[in-house]
Amino acid sequence: MRLAPKWLSSKTLLNPITRMALAAFAWRHRHEILRWGRTLYDQVIGRSETSPARAVRTGQVLYAIAADHRLRDAKQLKKVTMVGSEVDLVVDEGWSELPRLIERVRSVKGVRTVMVNGASASSAKVGLISVAS
Repeated sequence: MRLAPKWLSSKTLLNPITRMALAAFAWRHRHEILRWGRTLYDQVIGRSETSPARAVRTGQVLYAIAADHRLRDAKQLKKVTMVGSEVDLVVDEGWSELPRLIERVRSVKGVRTVMVNGASASSAKVGLISVAS
């Protein structure tokens, strides 16, 4: 009796074509994969107080970013850190999509404050636009 579907066998996953497809997918989305990895590592391993609620909120913020096609795979956004209800974005300040990113993160339930590279997003100059709360 099989517990897993036939397509999920080790013989299928070790197929050279499957490996190539997985490698191409990972390379195409490398910035998103690395952002999720850095953020979740910092939230789960790097902090002493870990909770399922915190992991869910962090996942919601990352998903909100990944769901927007203009923000997904952006190499300008390096890391997302969430402490309590405050989100800190490590990002290139000259990025043209930064105002969109800030609004997208603010729309997530449970996020009260958005910081850009350690400074409040409401006082940070974003390109030529000053983002207001």
